[in-house]
Amino acid sequence: MYTYVCCRCTQCEAQIVLEDRADTNLFHKLPRPHPVREACPYCRAVFVPQNYYVRESGSPLTLRA
Repeated sequence: MYTYVCCRCTQCEAQIVLEDRADTNLFHKLPRPHPVREACPYCRAVFVPQNYYVRESGSPLTLRA
């Protein structure tokens, strides 16, 4: 199982993976602090992520805007 900590760009809504966790035991680890500001790799907007979410997948995640 692949587990990702993600957010969305506030400008273009692209999904951005902040952290890739190979361990399925996600909730037994303390999350590392995320940067205060992120730069979107798609539209280059700099923003402060408001909401983080966890996404799990049986195969590696293919990112799309």
